[in-house]
Amino acid sequence: MRSTKMNCTRQHGILIVWTIFFFLILEVHCSLTSPQNVSIVSFNLEHKLTWTPGPGTAAVTHFRVQSYNQKRKLWISVKSCSDLQIGESCDLTTTFNETFGHYQARVQAFSQDQESNWTTSKFFTPLVDTTLGPPLVSLTGCGNCLLLKLSPPLSVEQKHDPLTYLYQRYTVNVSRTRDKAQFVMKASNGENLINYLEPGVEYCITAIAVTSFKNLVLPSDPQCTYTSSQPLNTVAMFLSALCAVFLLVLLLCAGLIYTGQFGNFHTTLLRALVSFLPFLERK
Repeated sequence: MRSTKMNCTRQHGILIVWTIFFFLILEVHCSLTSPQNVSIVSFNLEHKLTWTPGPGTAAVTHFRVQSYNQKRKLWISVKSCSDLQIGESCDLTTTFNETFGHYQARVQAFSQDQESNWTTSKFFTPLVDTTLGPPLVSLTGCGNCLLLKLSPPLSVEQKHDPLTYLYQRYTVNVSRTRDKAQFVMKASNGENLINYLEPGVEYCITAIAVTSFKNLVLPSDPQCTYTSSQPLNTVAMFLSALCAVFLLVLLLCAGLIYTGQFGNFHTTLLRALVSFLPFLERK
């Protein structure tokens, strides 16, 4: 009797072990691998969730995305990202609409009869974690100075979003092309005058926004132009020309006197004037 009971217990235990082993095998073969490298990429408050498929993910696998707001403490499906294919990303710009909110996003792979575990991103704060693009730069010469105009990127100005307040102050690097001599100055939106430069020389500038947050900030591409040449002094030029003519006349007269031809020159000039008078009377 005891032997029979022990056999039944042993068989029951073996059955449990095989059942567990079967479900483990079933889980390994039937579940999808989770997405990897899940991250939120943000540029000027435009946010995208990106990821890479897990190893062995089939080409027919699809993906769904959910977002999490720490204030509401609730995972919500992102409707526009409920059936994405391999290589696609999820636009979270409208989902992460609170500039100082704390958000997370997660991705799950799924097929017709399988799904993976969720893979979650790090926490993300839009205004603090977005990358700031380069400002718009205009540069023109003005004698021994440069006129620098700075403004936020066009997309930021058009949307009138909070990023406008981060594009108020700039650090400007000014470099002389000839010898790479440079200096750094502070600037603001609108027109900025860079004085005391060498006239007729090429200078290049780069500008980068200054923010009190920890944002990654991109500088502008180098903008180069020449300072204008010094303006011509027309009064001085006229007086110089007048002096030159007077000296020439003086030298001519001196030469004629020296050669004894001045009297002949005077007579010839009078004859020319007399012969010209009838012509003036006919007019």
